[in-house]
Amino acid sequence: MSNQRDTSLDLMRGIAIIMMIAFHFIYDLNTFGFTEIPLFTHWLGVAWRCLIVFLFLSAVGISLVFAHSKGIQYKKFLRRLFYLGMAALTVSFGTYIMFPDGWVYFGILHLIWVSSLIALAFINQPKTSLLIAFLILIGFIFEQPNLNIISNIFESYLPIASIDYYPLFPWVSFVFVGIYLGHNPYHQKIFTVQSNVLEAMGKHALIIYLTHQIVLFGLVGFTYYLLN
Repeated sequence: MSNQRDTSLDLMRGIAIIMMIAFHFIYDLNTFGFTEIPLFTHWLGVAWRCLIVFLFLSAVGISLVFAHSKGIQYKKFLRRLFYLGMAALTVSFGTYIMFPDGWVYFGILHLIWVSSLIALAFINQPKTSLLIAFLILIGFIFEQPNLNIISNIFESYLPIASIDYYPLFPWVSFVFVGIYLGHNPYHQKIFTVQSNVLEAMGKHALIIYLTHQIVLFGLVGFTYYLLN
């Protein structure tokens, strides 16, 4: 794996982190009534959210290819899976305490954890991965597969709504796109800007993800408290 690949991937994650922080900052401002920006109803807000998630999840696929292209490093993979699982459980536990009616039971970290297990079998099959991504997205348009039966089984254990919910379908398709990009690194031609700050943020994306909302929500909430 070359340094250029490292730089491009870190830059890609760093840009996604910046956009995520901005998105969540607006979300927090809306929550406390400072703004009324339609993040989830206007097409621009929806497209922006999809772009952020696409960058994160495709980076997962690219990373899997880079890390295991010469053979699956099971020890390294399981260690990463463990830390990611602990982070996902931390998010679930923390949000259950703070938002019992909207806690996160399958957010972006949970999605990445499950997607990594599934995608590992396809890391050396870029064309098949791209086809799978295409089929998942087509299936999503026609609302297939229909997983309402599974949802109904666990309905009594789940919150009324979740403040961060990313179901496996269709979002896992972006991880498969990332596998294709890992073998056909078009992203290296796009993410070429030199930025030590963005690259550093990309390298520490998980830590930033886990802590940024605590800071943002606290600051906006404290400002609301002072003004009221």
